[in-house]
Amino acid sequence: NLNNGEKLVMTKQLQLRSRVKGQLSRTVLKTNGGGNKPVEFNPTRYVPREKIHFGFQTGDIVRAIVTTGKKIGNYVGKTAIRSSGSFNIYAKNGLVQGISYKFCKRIHAKDGYSYAH
Repeated sequence: NLNNGEKLVMTKQLQLRSRVKGQLSRTVLKTNGGGNKPVEFNPTRYVPREKIHFGFQTGDIVRAIVTTGKKIGNYVGKTAIRSSGSFNIYAKNGLVQGISYKFCKRIHAKDGYSYAH
């Protein structure tokens, strides 16, 4: 019952509790990092239409010989590409972020198999 035009305010905990009891009319989803939101507020992701950037594809095994900057060294591993040209390389000694495509040379193209490097 709402008296004198009062608005009913529900917290996130009350919404979840009401949903369990089946009393919540709006669908509430559990979203990562954004709390619990009604479906219409869930963001749609941006999906790039191109699969290959600068001649590389996510999953290619590359050798990167970095000669300048903060991450000087040699890295061999699987890539995760970005359209900006700044790639992540999953090397033996861990993840290396932000390696330019200019330093990378493809050793093996992605073919659906996982390889030890």
